[in-house]
Amino acid sequence: AFTVISSFGNVLTVSSSTSSLSSHGGGGVRGEVISTTTTNNENDNSSSSSFSLKTFPTIKYGTAWKAEKTSEYVYNAIKAGFRHIDTACQPKHYSEDGVGEGYTKALHDLGLLRKDICLQTKYTSLDGQDVSKPLPYDKDASLEDRVRQSLESSLRNLRTDYIDSLIMHGSEKSWDDNSVVWKTFESFVDDGKVHQIGISNFYDIDAIRYLYENARIKPAVIQNRFYKDTGYDTDIRAFCREHNMEYQSFWTLGANRHFLLNQKVQQYAVEKNLSPETLLYAFVMALGITPLDGTTSVTHAEEDMNLLQRVKKGEKIFESNEDLTEFA
Repeated sequence: AFTVISSFGNVLTVSSSTSSLSSHGGGGVRGEVISTTTTNNENDNSSSSSFSLKTFPTIKYGTAWKAEKTSEYVYNAIKAGFRHIDTACQPKHYSEDGVGEGYTKALHDLGLLRKDICLQTKYTSLDGQDVSKPLPYDKDASLEDRVRQSLESSLRNLRTDYIDSLIMHGSEKSWDDNSVVWKTFESFVDDGKVHQIGISNFYDIDAIRYLYENARIKPAVIQNRFYKDTGYDTDIRAFCREHNMEYQSFWTLGANRHFLLNQKVQQYAVEKNLSPETLLYAFVMALGITPLDGTTSVTHAEEDMNLLQRVKKGEKIFESNEDLTEFA
Protein backbone atom coordinates (compact mmCIF):
# COMPACT_ATOMS: atom_id res chain seq x y z
CA ALA A 1 0.00 0.00 0.00
CA PHE A 2 1.06 3.59 -0.64
CA THR A 3 1.17 5.23 2.78
CA VAL A 4 1.73 8.91 3.43
CA ILE A 5 0.83 11.21 6.29
CA SER A 6 -0.72 14.08 4.41
CA SER A 7 -0.60 17.76 5.32
CA PHE A 8 -4.04 17.27 6.85
CA GLY A 9 -2.54 15.03 9.53
CA ASN A 10 -4.23 11.79 8.52
CA VAL A 11 -2.65 8.42 7.87
CA LEU A 12 -4.38 6.77 4.92
CA THR A 13 -3.65 3.86 2.60
CA VAL A 14 -4.87 2.71 -0.76
CA SER A 15 -4.20 -0.81 -1.96
CA SER A 16 -1.73 -1.00 -4.79
CA SER A 17 -3.21 -2.51 -7.93
CA THR A 18 -1.25 -4.85 -10.16
CA SER A 19 -2.85 -3.42 -13.29
CA SER A 20 -0.56 -2.16 -16.03
CA LEU A 21 -0.23 1.30 -17.48
CA SER A 22 -1.87 1.88 -20.83
CA SER A 23 -0.27 0.66 -24.04
CA HIS A 24 1.34 4.08 -24.34
CA GLY A 25 3.34 3.59 -21.17
CA GLY A 26 4.73 0.93 -18.87
CA GLY A 27 7.67 0.45 -16.57
CA GLY A 28 9.59 3.71 -16.83
CA VAL A 29 7.38 5.07 -19.64
CA ARG A 30 4.46 7.34 -18.99
CA GLY A 31 0.84 6.64 -19.54
CA GLU A 32 -1.13 8.60 -22.09
CA VAL A 33 -2.44 12.10 -21.60
CA ILE A 34 -5.69 12.21 -23.57
CA SER A 35 -5.26 15.84 -24.66
CA THR A 36 -3.41 18.98 -23.65
CA THR A 37 -4.01 22.69 -23.70
CA THR A 38 -1.74 25.10 -25.52
CA THR A 39 -0.24 26.83 -22.49
CA ASN A 40 3.07 25.24 -21.58
CA ASN A 41 5.30 27.93 -20.12
CA GLU A 42 5.66 28.29 -16.38
CA ASN A 43 6.21 32.02 -16.73
CA ASP A 44 4.69 32.58 -20.17
CA ASN A 45 8.22 33.41 -21.45
CA SER A 46 7.89 36.83 -19.89
CA SER A 47 9.93 38.51 -17.19
CA SER A 48 6.83 40.51 -16.28
CA SER A 49 4.84 37.38 -15.43
CA SER A 50 2.65 37.41 -12.35
CA PHE A 51 4.17 34.04 -11.33
CA SER A 52 7.05 34.77 -8.97
CA LEU A 53 10.08 32.48 -9.00
CA LYS A 54 10.00 32.69 -5.21
CA THR A 55 6.62 31.00 -4.81
CA PHE A 56 6.40 27.30 -4.07
CA PRO A 57 5.55 24.56 -4.56
CA THR A 58 6.58 24.46 -8.18
CA ILE A 59 8.27 21.86 -10.40
CA LYS A 60 12.05 22.04 -10.61
CA TYR A 61 14.06 20.56 -13.47
CA GLY A 62 16.63 18.05 -12.21
CA THR A 63 19.86 17.58 -14.16
CA ALA A 64 21.58 14.58 -12.56
CA TRP A 65 23.02 11.83 -14.77
CA LYS A 66 22.53 13.66 -18.06
CA ALA A 67 26.26 13.88 -18.87
CA GLU A 68 27.03 15.29 -22.31
CA LYS A 69 23.30 15.69 -23.08
CA THR A 70 22.79 18.11 -20.18
CA SER A 71 22.89 21.26 -22.29
CA GLU A 72 20.32 19.93 -24.76
CA TYR A 73 17.97 18.71 -22.04
CA VAL A 74 18.17 21.96 -20.05
CA TYR A 75 17.53 23.97 -23.19
CA ASN A 76 14.50 21.85 -24.04
CA ALA A 77 13.20 22.05 -20.47
CA ILE A 78 13.34 25.84 -20.43
CA LYS A 79 11.77 26.02 -23.87
CA ALA A 80 8.94 23.82 -22.55
CA GLY A 81 8.43 26.25 -19.66
CA PHE A 82 10.66 25.22 -16.75
CA ARG A 83 12.11 28.18 -14.87
CA HIS A 84 13.70 26.37 -11.90
CA ILE A 85 16.86 24.36 -12.59
CA ASP A 86 18.63 22.11 -10.06
CA THR A 87 22.24 20.96 -10.42
CA ALA A 88 25.32 20.32 -8.27
CA CYS A 89 29.03 21.04 -8.28
CA GLN A 90 29.65 17.30 -8.45
CA PRO A 91 31.13 16.21 -11.80
CA LYS A 92 30.58 12.59 -10.79
CA HIS A 93 26.83 12.93 -11.41
CA TYR A 94 26.22 16.43 -12.82
CA SER A 95 27.44 18.65 -15.63
CA GLU A 96 27.20 22.18 -14.27
CA ASP A 97 28.87 23.61 -17.34
CA GLY A 98 26.27 21.82 -19.48
CA VAL A 99 23.56 23.53 -17.44
CA GLY A 100 25.32 26.86 -17.99
CA GLU A 101 25.47 26.33 -21.72
CA GLY A 102 21.88 25.12 -22.00
CA TYR A 103 20.14 27.78 -19.98
CA THR A 104 22.11 30.71 -21.44
CA LYS A 105 21.28 29.54 -24.97
CA ALA A 106 17.62 29.27 -23.96
CA LEU A 107 17.64 32.77 -22.49
CA HIS A 108 19.07 34.14 -25.73
CA ASP A 109 16.67 32.28 -28.01
CA LEU A 110 13.56 32.96 -25.92
CA GLY A 111 14.35 36.58 -25.08
CA LEU A 112 14.53 35.90 -21.34
CA LEU A 113 16.74 37.47 -18.69
CA ARG A 114 18.90 35.83 -16.04
CA LYS A 115 16.38 36.91 -13.40
CA ASP A 116 13.75 34.81 -15.15
CA ILE A 117 15.57 31.61 -14.19
CA CYS A 118 16.13 30.20 -10.70
CA LEU A 119 19.44 28.32 -10.52
CA GLN A 120 20.01 25.97 -7.61
CA THR A 121 23.28 24.14 -7.10
CA LYS A 122 25.01 22.22 -4.32
CA TYR A 123 28.29 22.05 -2.49
CA THR A 124 29.32 18.37 -2.41
CA SER A 125 31.84 17.17 0.16
CA LEU A 126 34.95 15.24 -0.80
CA ASP A 127 33.23 11.96 0.14
CA GLY A 128 30.66 12.59 -2.58
CA GLN A 129 33.20 13.30 -5.33
CA ASP A 130 35.11 11.01 -7.66
CA VAL A 131 38.66 11.81 -6.55
CA SER A 132 40.11 9.99 -9.57
CA LYS A 133 38.78 12.78 -11.81
CA PRO A 134 39.24 16.58 -11.78
CA LEU A 135 37.56 18.11 -8.75
CA PRO A 136 35.81 21.49 -8.41
CA TYR A 137 38.18 22.40 -5.58
CA ASP A 138 41.58 21.58 -4.12
CA LYS A 139 41.08 18.43 -2.07
CA ASP A 140 43.99 19.42 0.20
CA ALA A 141 42.58 22.86 0.99
CA SER A 142 40.81 23.64 4.25
CA LEU A 143 37.10 22.87 4.41
CA GLU A 144 36.18 26.55 4.25
CA ASP A 145 38.37 27.04 1.19
CA ARG A 146 36.87 23.97 -0.50
CA VAL A 147 33.41 25.44 -0.04
CA ARG A 148 34.55 28.80 -1.43
CA GLN A 149 36.32 27.18 -4.38
CA SER A 150 33.22 25.11 -5.09
CA LEU A 151 31.07 28.23 -5.30
CA GLU A 152 33.56 29.91 -7.63
CA SER A 153 33.48 26.80 -9.84
CA SER A 154 29.68 26.92 -9.87
CA LEU A 155 29.58 30.61 -10.78
CA ARG A 156 32.02 29.97 -13.61
CA ASN A 157 30.25 26.85 -14.87
CA LEU A 158 26.82 28.47 -14.70
CA ARG A 159 27.99 31.70 -16.34
CA THR A 160 26.50 33.91 -13.66
CA ASP A 161 27.55 36.23 -10.86
CA TYR A 162 25.04 34.89 -8.34
CA ILE A 163 23.33 31.66 -7.35
CA ASP A 164 19.64 31.74 -6.46
CA SER A 165 19.82 28.76 -4.12
CA LEU A 166 22.87 26.94 -2.72
CA ILE A 167 22.43 23.79 -0.68
CA MET A 168 24.62 21.34 1.20
CA HIS A 169 24.51 18.05 -0.71
CA GLY A 170 24.65 16.17 2.58
CA SER A 171 25.84 16.36 6.15
CA GLU A 172 29.55 16.53 6.89
CA LYS A 173 31.28 14.03 9.19
CA SER A 174 30.85 16.20 12.28
CA TRP A 175 28.76 19.11 13.48
CA ASP A 176 31.88 21.21 13.69
CA ASP A 177 32.35 20.66 9.96
CA ASN A 178 28.66 21.31 9.28
CA SER A 179 29.08 24.60 11.11
CA VAL A 180 32.08 25.56 8.97
CA VAL A 181 30.14 24.86 5.77
CA TRP A 182 27.03 26.69 6.97
CA LYS A 183 28.87 29.78 8.18
CA THR A 184 30.67 29.93 4.84
CA PHE A 185 27.31 29.68 3.11
CA GLU A 186 26.05 32.56 5.27
CA SER A 187 29.00 34.68 4.17
CA PHE A 188 27.98 34.08 0.53
CA VAL A 189 24.52 35.47 1.31
CA ASP A 190 26.11 38.44 3.07
CA ASP A 191 28.23 39.10 -0.04
CA GLY A 192 25.24 38.83 -2.41
CA LYS A 193 26.72 35.88 -4.28
CA VAL A 194 23.93 33.56 -3.08
CA HIS A 195 20.31 34.48 -2.44
CA GLN A 196 19.23 31.60 -0.21
CA ILE A 197 20.79 28.51 1.37
CA GLY A 198 19.54 25.07 2.30
CA ILE A 199 20.28 21.39 2.84
CA SER A 200 19.82 18.05 1.11
CA ASN A 201 19.88 14.42 2.23
CA PHE A 202 19.14 15.33 5.85
CA TYR A 203 16.69 12.77 7.25
CA ASP A 204 17.09 13.32 11.01
CA ILE A 205 14.55 15.85 12.23
CA ASP A 206 16.64 16.55 15.33
CA ALA A 207 19.64 17.41 13.16
CA ILE A 208 17.53 19.71 11.02
CA ARG A 209 16.08 21.40 14.08
CA TYR A 210 19.56 21.83 15.58
CA LEU A 211 20.87 23.45 12.41
CA TYR A 212 17.85 25.72 12.15
CA GLU A 213 18.07 26.86 15.75
CA ASN A 214 21.80 27.57 15.59
CA ALA A 215 21.99 29.14 12.14
CA ARG A 216 22.26 32.90 11.80
CA ILE A 217 20.69 32.65 8.33
CA LYS A 218 18.04 29.95 8.41
CA PRO A 219 17.82 27.20 5.78
CA ALA A 220 15.21 28.07 3.17
CA VAL A 221 14.96 24.65 1.57
CA ILE A 222 15.31 20.94 2.30
CA GLN A 223 15.72 18.55 -0.63
CA ASN A 224 15.27 14.85 0.17
CA ARG A 225 14.44 11.55 -1.46
CA PHE A 226 10.68 11.00 -1.24
CA TYR A 227 10.05 7.37 -0.43
CA LYS A 228 8.54 4.89 1.99
CA ASP A 229 11.77 4.01 3.81
CA THR A 230 11.82 7.44 5.47
CA GLY A 231 8.07 7.56 6.08
CA TYR A 232 7.90 10.18 3.33
CA ASP A 233 9.60 12.65 5.72
CA THR A 234 6.33 13.39 7.50
CA ASP A 235 7.93 15.10 10.49
CA ILE A 236 10.41 16.99 8.31
CA ARG A 237 7.66 18.26 6.03
CA ALA A 238 5.68 19.40 9.05
CA PHE A 239 8.78 21.30 10.24
CA CYS A 240 9.09 22.90 6.81
CA ARG A 241 5.49 24.08 6.89
CA GLU A 242 5.93 25.47 10.39
CA HIS A 243 9.00 27.47 9.36
CA ASN A 244 7.96 28.41 5.81
CA MET A 245 10.73 26.28 4.26
CA GLU A 246 10.44 24.70 0.84
CA TYR A 247 10.49 20.91 0.84
CA GLN A 248 11.81 19.55 -2.46
CA SER A 249 11.45 15.88 -3.36
CA PHE A 250 13.65 13.80 -5.62
CA TRP A 251 13.09 10.25 -6.86
CA THR A 252 9.40 11.16 -6.69
CA LEU A 253 8.35 8.97 -9.61
CA GLY A 254 11.03 6.30 -9.42
CA ALA A 255 10.39 5.40 -5.78
CA ASN A 256 6.61 5.33 -6.11
CA ARG A 257 5.84 3.15 -9.12
CA HIS A 258 3.14 1.40 -7.11
CA PHE A 259 1.20 4.68 -7.06
CA LEU A 260 1.45 4.95 -10.85
CA LEU A 261 0.16 1.39 -11.30
CA ASN A 262 -2.79 1.82 -8.97
CA GLN A 263 -6.09 1.41 -10.81
CA LYS A 264 -7.82 4.22 -8.92
CA VAL A 265 -4.91 6.53 -9.72
CA GLN A 266 -5.10 5.69 -13.40
CA GLN A 267 -8.86 6.24 -13.51
CA TYR A 268 -8.63 9.57 -11.69
CA ALA A 269 -5.79 10.66 -13.99
CA VAL A 270 -8.02 10.07 -17.03
CA GLU A 271 -10.83 12.07 -15.41
CA LYS A 272 -8.43 14.97 -14.82
CA ASN A 273 -6.83 14.76 -18.27
CA LEU A 274 -3.48 13.81 -16.76
CA SER A 275 -1.07 10.91 -16.89
CA PRO A 276 -0.47 8.95 -13.66
CA GLU A 277 2.91 10.69 -13.45
CA THR A 278 1.51 14.20 -13.67
CA LEU A 279 -1.21 13.22 -11.19
CA LEU A 280 1.54 12.20 -8.74
CA TYR A 281 3.22 15.57 -9.27
CA ALA A 282 -0.14 17.25 -8.64
CA PHE A 283 -0.57 15.17 -5.49
CA VAL A 284 2.77 16.09 -3.94
CA MET A 285 2.31 19.74 -4.89
CA ALA A 286 -1.06 19.67 -3.10
CA LEU A 287 0.90 18.57 -0.02
CA GLY A 288 3.16 21.62 -0.42
CA ILE A 289 6.07 19.72 -2.00
CA THR A 290 8.20 20.90 -4.94
CA PRO A 291 9.10 17.80 -6.97
CA LEU A 292 12.28 17.53 -9.00
CA ASP A 293 11.53 16.41 -12.55
CA GLY A 294 14.35 14.93 -14.61
CA THR A 295 12.48 14.04 -17.77
CA THR A 296 14.45 13.88 -21.01
CA SER A 297 11.30 13.90 -23.14
CA VAL A 298 10.08 17.16 -24.65
CA THR A 299 6.52 15.83 -24.65
CA HIS A 300 6.66 14.96 -20.96
CA ALA A 301 8.27 18.30 -20.11
CA GLU A 302 5.39 20.07 -21.83
CA GLU A 303 2.86 17.88 -20.01
CA ASP A 304 4.46 18.76 -16.68
CA MET A 305 4.47 22.49 -17.41
CA ASN A 306 0.87 22.27 -18.55
CA LEU A 307 0.04 20.79 -15.15
CA LEU A 308 1.95 23.57 -13.38
CA GLN A 309 0.06 26.21 -15.34
CA ARG A 310 -3.24 24.62 -14.39
CA VAL A 311 -2.30 24.58 -10.71
CA LYS A 312 -0.93 28.13 -10.70
CA LYS A 313 -4.05 29.43 -12.40
CA GLY A 314 -6.14 28.06 -9.56
CA GLU A 315 -7.41 24.75 -10.85
CA LYS A 316 -8.04 22.26 -8.07
CA ILE A 317 -6.82 18.90 -9.35
CA PHE A 318 -8.04 17.51 -6.04
CA GLU A 319 -11.29 19.33 -5.41
CA SER A 320 -11.57 18.43 -1.74
CA ASN A 321 -9.58 16.99 1.12
CA GLU A 322 -11.43 13.76 0.51
CA ASP A 323 -10.20 13.59 -3.09
CA LEU A 324 -6.66 14.28 -1.98
CA THR A 325 -6.58 11.78 0.87
CA GLU A 326 -8.10 9.09 -1.35
CA PHE A 327 -4.61 8.66 -2.80
CA ALA A 328 -2.56 9.29 0.31
